[in-house]
Amino acid sequence: GCQAGRLLIPLAEDGHRLIGVDTSGFALRRAKQHAAQQRLSVELHEGSIAKLRRWVKPESLDVVICAEVLYLCPDHRELMRLLVDSVKPGGLLFISHRPVQFYVAGALRRHQPEQALSITQRTEGPSPEGDYHNWYAAEQLPALYQSYGLKVLATPPINQQLSMLDVSTINGQILRALEPMRQTDSTFRIPAYWLVIAHKPQKE
Repeated sequence: GCQAGRLLIPLAEDGHRLIGVDTSGFALRRAKQHAAQQRLSVELHEGSIAKLRRWVKPESLDVVICAEVLYLCPDHRELMRLLVDSVKPGGLLFISHRPVQFYVAGALRRHQPEQALSITQRTEGPSPEGDYHNWYAAEQLPALYQSYGLKVLATPPINQQLSMLDVSTINGQILRALEPMRQTDSTFRIPAYWLVIAHKPQKE
């Protein structure tokens, strides 16, 4: 999901060799223009992560960055396996995930408490935005990454925003899901993403 090169171009400017993949030909043309303006050489491919093996061999990358992509994909577990298998032992992965609280708060703002409760009881399906999405609580992520043989180094929140919610009308289970984000009695700081920074151990 390199899009127009928001992360790709600065990393290339730092001297790294970059391979960018995106499903949008328009975004890739923008990325190519930005790279040309900076006189940078980057490798760009149009396609989905599912086709990653066309361009990337197993265990050939030092780092994988996948931001704002997997939460949209019903096959996100299989795509994560492809990303993990692409990284060399000793390498790093930076992958973003939607927090469960993001969609719980969204449902409450739309006055849909039943949907907010349903979101706390699962990790994927229709979101308040109407399409398929998947989401995780922060405490679920280490086990998810451990199942791929990875160690989570950090899970910083990205793009936190304050939400005002009337807690007097919120079901106890919903309130427990939101509690880690509480700032005051009625305000919650909700991140748009968790950015998981994970390490792939060396082979024994």
